Amino acid sequence: MTKANGSALAGSIGWLCVWAAAAAAQPSPPEPAPPAPGAPPAPGAPAEPPAPPEPPASPDRSAEAGESLKVRYDKGIELATEDGAFKAKLSLRNQLRFESTRATEPGAEFENHVYIARSRFGIEGNAFGGENRYKLELSLGDRGDFSFIKDLYIDRGVGPARVRIGQWKRPFNRQEIVSDFSSQLNERANTADFVGGGRDLGLAIHNDYERSPEGLEWAFGVFNGFSGGSDRPRVTTTCTQDAVGAITCTTPAPTTVPADWGPALVARLGWNSKGIKGYSEADLEGGPLRYAVAVSYKIDLANFSRGTESSKIDNMSHGIEADAMIKLEGFSLELGGYLMKLKSDDAGFGALVQAGLFVIPKHGEAAARFAIAPTTGDRKELEARGAFNWYFQGHRWKWSTDVGLIQQTGSDPMTMEKDDPDLQLRSMAQLTF
Repeated sequence: MTKANGSALAGSIGWLCVWAAAAAAQPSPPEPAPPAPGAPPAPGAPAEPPAPPEPPASPDRSAEAGESLKVRYDKGIELATEDGAFKAKLSLRNQLRFESTRATEPGAEFENHVYIARSRFGIEGNAFGGENRYKLELSLGDRGDFSFIKDLYIDRGVGPARVRIGQWKRPFNRQEIVSDFSSQLNERANTADFVGGGRDLGLAIHNDYERSPEGLEWAFGVFNGFSGGSDRPRVTTTCTQDAVGAITCTTPAPTTVPADWGPALVARLGWNSKGIKGYSEADLEGGPLRYAVAVSYKIDLANFSRGTESSKIDNMSHGIEADAMIKLEGFSLELGGYLMKLKSDDAGFGALVQAGLFVIPKHGEAAARFAIAPTTGDRKELEARGAFNWYFQGHRWKWSTDVGLIQQTGSDPMTMEKDDPDLQLRSMAQLTF
């Protein structure tokens, strides 16, 4: 390249740099301002898509009763609405038992059993307000029997009282009212059978007697029968033979209630000191002296007929009992006295004494019972037992063991010989939640 040509190229590049710098110094055209809200778009400008509609606000469900539930554990899994108008407590209660019985006659052998003494599912609470209570308890097969309803009732508050209709334990005999899962020994005393215990259908007015209200406790009701229903379903088969010798047998559906309606009146009146749990055996609560005393009366109206008796009065049956529960610093004492007059038969008497003491506070308890009850004729059954219980979590989780003697007084009417006592050992694990 010549010197002249190089000078020309350098001059051209210089002019190009000056032009580029001048162009860069020019101000940029302003961007168009966005249209005001609601203003029509500028001519020739593309229309913007409309904004999507906002979703509707969610309703405030917290203000609507029954829309949310609270769940907690309180001796059962409890479900409840925020306002408490509806509540359901679910529970499962189980008893697994080993039992060994041996007669003391020469040559007698042990009879041993392992079985499910009780397995229950329950639901209780209130509906449409706290004044409307209900309870349903199902037996899932006590001692291998059929499943059946133990309790089913509706309980409504009416002023200072409550009205209950359904099936439950009648308010007669403290130890009968105590739950099978709140007892010191594996089973109730023989006096419970003597006085005709068991659940029954009925209608009653009361003041929450099962909760041992401080001061006066009372209940009055009319029930299906005098002796109540069986604690387990009965299967009865009846067979008849016609003139030609054909035998026909019928087996009705298993039931726990009496076959015929024979109205019976039951009344209970008692007094409770402050803080007593009068329908739970053992003094798990501890504390100073507490007590509960009560008397109960029942009468079988016998449909106001004379039946096979000489008069309507002779055809009626009567039962009266007095009971007490005393607790003091881990010691408990339960007492019961019973009189039963069935139609025109002579009156029968029974009695119960049961005591317990926590040798290890809240956990280890020693207990003992003595009871006597009439059986057949002039004979009586004597029951003497000792027990030791270990409470892991009160009655909800415990191991209960008792051992004792059962003796029939007098002579067997068939053999005219005296019976030797039977020895019995029972050991049971109980878990309820």
